[in-house]
Amino acid sequence: MPTHAAVLTRGLHVRLGRTDVLTGVDLQVNPGDLYGLLGRNGAGKTTTMRSLLGYQKFQKGKAEVFGVGAQRLHQVIQPIGVALDPPGLDDSLTVRQNLNLARIRGGISGGRSVDEALELVGLSHRAGNYGDRLSHGQGRRAAVARALLGSPQLLVLDEPLSGLDPQGVEILINLFIHLCRDQGVTILLSSHHLREVEHVCNRVGMIEGGTTVLEGDVPTLLRGAGDALRVQCRHPQKAQKLLQKLTGIREIQAGLVEGELRAKLDPDTSLEVMLKQLVQADCGVEEFVRERASLVDVFQNAVGSGMDSNQAEVAA
Repeated sequence: MPTHAAVLTRGLHVRLGRTDVLTGVDLQVNPGDLYGLLGRNGAGKTTTMRSLLGYQKFQKGKAEVFGVGAQRLHQVIQPIGVALDPPGLDDSLTVRQNLNLARIRGGISGGRSVDEALELVGLSHRAGNYGDRLSHGQGRRAAVARALLGSPQLLVLDEPLSGLDPQGVEILINLFIHLCRDQGVTILLSSHHLREVEHVCNRVGMIEGGTTVLEGDVPTLLRGAGDALRVQCRHPQKAQKLLQKLTGIREIQAGLVEGELRAKLDPDTSLEVMLKQLVQADCGVEEFVRERASLVDVFQNAVGSGMDSNQAEVAA
């Protein structure tokens, strides 16, 4: 059994010039995790990844991979696959040549071949294309294929879903699930696709302003965020007064549509009694919907109320 976290950072602090980029990043990725690192643009996700891989010096704290400090990453026994942003493909080489070069430079023998890696990410038909002939999303997939060469036990992937079309997103998501659940590969990925991450990752960490603001198991975080209630009725004022008296209801607000009310629910709140009372009070209920909490809600709660749902959805 592994005795160390696959990835661990504690109090990670990075200063570039006069700017504090990271001021306290604490993450723990356990062996077998499919871990999502979330945050807005400039929050510090890429800097965190570069620091734990030894590409970026840090002034305080620690960053370890399988118990080995980032400064001594060459001593890690377990193979690691990396795809950072930007992909870093050589435009003068074909995709296959880029991956073959990576095998040579990385001293990779055995394990997953170039053709196998390209097939996994759905790029076999682009193997002969030069790097500058790939779309942004195809470049991302080629970088993921390069990270898959050999037999990596840990994948560190910076924004692997960025710029992908829906088919490409689905290919990589299914691939990550397969690698993690069926082959025991540990995956750390950053992404702004919060809704996709919600259905893929078992754990997430959220960074805001260079600091970890939240970390935990996805189901636990979703329960803690609380579901929402949406009610459409002919007499919204009467309904609002009634709901304000009931337990389990908080933050009642008018919706965007006339006659619509939205409210936050305490975790595990039962709605059967609420609906019954609204009907008996003749509020003219037309719709009564429980909207399950999402990682967008978790993210908004973690970083404050200054972000709307659209901002949260594109936060990188």
